[in-house]
Formats: sequence, C-alpha cells, structure tokens
Amino acid sequence: MASLVRPNVLILYTDQQRTDTLSCYGQEALSTPNIDLLAQSGVRFTHYFVQNPVCAPSRASFLTGRYCSALRIGSNGISFPKEEFPLSKLLKPYGYETAQIGKLHFDPHARREHRNPTDTYGFDTFILSDEPGCYDDAYSKWVEAVCPEQLSLTRASLPPAAVLWGKRSYSSVPRETCEPYVFAGDAGLTHTAFVTDQMCQFLRHRSAGQPFFAIAGYYAPHPPLNPPQEYLNRVDRARLRLPIIGPEETVSSLLRDISREKWLDIAAAYLAMAAQIDDGVGEIVQTLKETGQYENTIIVYTSDHGEFLGDHGRIQKGMPGHDCIINVPCIISYPAGFAGNRVTSALAEAVDVVPTLLDFCGVQTPSFVQGRSLAGLLRGQTDTHRTSVLTEYFDANQERQTTLRTMEYKYYLHENGTQLLFDLKNDPHELHSVHQDAAYRDILADMRFQMLCSIQKAAYCSLEKTDEY
Repeated sequence: MASLVRPNVLILYTDQQRTDTLSCYGQEALSTPNIDLLAQSGVRFTHYFVQNPVCAPSRASFLTGRYCSALRIGSNGISFPKEEFPLSKLLKPYGYETAQIGKLHFDPHARREHRNPTDTYGFDTFILSDEPGCYDDAYSKWVEAVCPEQLSLTRASLPPAAVLWGKRSYSSVPRETCEPYVFAGDAGLTHTAFVTDQMCQFLRHRSAGQPFFAIAGYYAPHPPLNPPQEYLNRVDRARLRLPIIGPEETVSSLLRDISREKWLDIAAAYLAMAAQIDDGVGEIVQTLKETGQYENTIIVYTSDHGEFLGDHGRIQKGMPGHDCIINVPCIISYPAGFAGNRVTSALAEAVDVVPTLLDFCGVQTPSFVQGRSLAGLLRGQTDTHRTSVLTEYFDANQERQTTLRTMEYKYYLHENGTQLLFDLKNDPHELHSVHQDAAYRDILADMRFQMLCSIQKAAYCSLEKTDEY
C-alpha cells in the first residue's frame, strides 16, 4: 500500500508590497527574474485580496484562514489570541518541523521588550524580527555577530507607537514612505539579507526525514525605504510612473509639494527594496534545489497588504480598500503537485490559503477555518472560485469600515454612513465614486446587501460555535 508523503510548505511573506513591484505583474522599470521564474513554475493570481489593509490583522487572518471579525483583530496593536490555531499549530501534530524567520507581527512590537522570549506559536525555530534596525532583536544581534562594526549603519528610527511607549531610539534616520535614502551598510546586512540567510541555513541544516513548514518574513518593501545603492541602480527611472490621483480626491498635506523628481526617487527606492527580495527568493529556491527539497515543496509568495505610493493622494496603507492596498501578489508553486506556468483571474482571498495548504498536506481542515480551498483551481479542475471578497478594518473604538469587491464593482461603507461605489470596468483606478448616481441605485443596494451577508458570515464563526457555521 502506498504511503502518504506530505509536502514541505514554504511561505515567502513580504510586507506592504504592491502587485506592480514585480515584472511578472507588469512592472517595466524593474526586472524580478527569480519571482518571475517562481510564477512560471506555479500559478499566479491576479485577483487575490487580503482581509485587512494593515499588517497585524491581515497576517493573523492569513495564517489562520479566519476573518478579522471572527478573530476580533481589526487593527494593529492587538495581540494574537492564544486560543487560535495558526497553520504552524495545525501542521505540527502531523510531524512537521516548523520555522518562523523575520517578521510575524502576532504581538504589538512597539511596547514589547525584544530581548525577552515570547510565545512561539507552534514554531520550533523562532527567529523573530518584526521591525528592522530599531530594536535589540534577532536581526540586530545577527548583524552584531557577523559584522559588529556596521551595526550602527543598520539602525533605523523608532515607529511612532514605540516613541509613545518611551522606547529609546538608536537612530534619527526617517521612516516615512516619502523620505527615501540609501542603506548605509553593506547590502548583505539588510533585514532582507538576514531573512534570506537564516532561511537558507534552516533549509540546509534542518532535521532530516520529516516535512517542514516555514515562513520567510521579509519586512521589505515596507518603509523606511532604504535600499542599498546596487539595487537602486537596477531601477529604470525612465519607466517609472507618477501617482494616479482623481480630480475629486484630496491630496495629503504631506504630499502636496513633492516634486516630480522626488516622486521618482520614492518609487525607485520602493522598487529597489523589491529587487533585493527577488535576489533572496532566488537564493532560497536554489537552496531548495541543492538540498533536493524543491520538487516536494509548496511555495507561496504573497504580501500582507500594499502601499498607496502617492495614488489617491496618500502614502502607506489603510481604508477604503483601494486595489493598490488589498490586491497583492500571490504565486503558488508545487512542482510535484500541479502544473505551472498558469495565470488565474479568479477571485481569491487570503483566508483561502490555509485550507488549500491543508488539503495538499493531507490534513483535515478544522470547522472553524473560514477560507475555501484553492486546490481545485490550482489543479486545473475549475477556473472559478468566489463571487466577492471582503476586507474589514475596525479599531479599538470599534470604528468599523468594510469593503466588498466583486469583479465589476467595489463598495465601501464606514459605520458613520460614508459610502463609496466604484464601477471597476469603467473606472479601474477607482477615482470616481458613483454611489450618488441614480443609474447605480440598484447596484448600490445589491452590493450593500451582499456586504451585510458577508459581514454576518465572517463574524459568526467563533471557536465556541463551530458547529453553527
């Protein structure tokens, strides 16, 4: 009788990365050959959406297969609930060796003492660094060990929340999207290089005879935008585009006086950060091949959310859930499991990844997992998946904002009554809301109804009521 050989699972997880940072998604100012090769070996999703427009809740949702409402995590600054089951805990009973390297962001980093141990969430190897250069964490200790004389060159200023908590800053270098600069140390000492190095070490020296589940948590291209010069040199500035802003949109006061050349500096630095990630992906995939693990490894390349980069007159991230924020790269490759070199436009959500991986690993999906497996889509058995996708945001005061997107429309609702409706076929950049247009009255009502149904479904599945979902 044949025995089950469970595949390895490797998630290459970036932070704040737009789809258009990659040449396989149409970027012309930068070539990302290693990620392009990954796409050729697997399936590239063009309509993959995250459940939240900021880091921590998006990551919690992605790694549990559960919506933010069910997790009760709607914004940054909330700890991951200890009673929840991330993928690491779901796979561990099946013999998986687990590793988390780099950013995870399950606990608020601003008020944490980064030298102290924390919950490892089912990971055997747990090398945590949620924010590079501003804390005494695993990244800074790695730099101190390999090149102590350059430790000060890898430092960055504190995030605003950490300042409020009284943290001591090691640097005064800026960290906003609109303040790019060149990394002062060697290119091999960036946080991206650290994650790549430690993941390759894990793949080379891990326990033999058991499958692994590992996350390479890249912080880039999240600000501070401080790429090494050699990666800036790879960006073709002549092919960079300027921000897209609608005539009805308000430009942030921070951005109104930025010149064309400064915008090109910002865009170039952002893409350069993605270029170093591409090199890291190439090193990791090559390590898998050299160690004979590539064919039986499921590789997921994705990000927690995008970046405005000046579009809609804004920087960083947040609601109302424009595509530049919630539609992120997603590439899934499994050479031994399904045919590659395919592109799908099927609507998919971040919560769908956990049940997909469990299916391929031969592990039952718990009843409290809310995502829908993409296995049939990846195997070519279907070309459809969802009719709509849901993005939520709610802060400590429960100020709720929700976005529902279909292939043709996007509807946004703030609990104060503010609403937006975009006709994506006629307005793909979401520059003009038609929610007050009488011609869209029926569509507005239908999108509102779909949203209410989706919100109810997302919130209803708690760990205590799994049989009622």
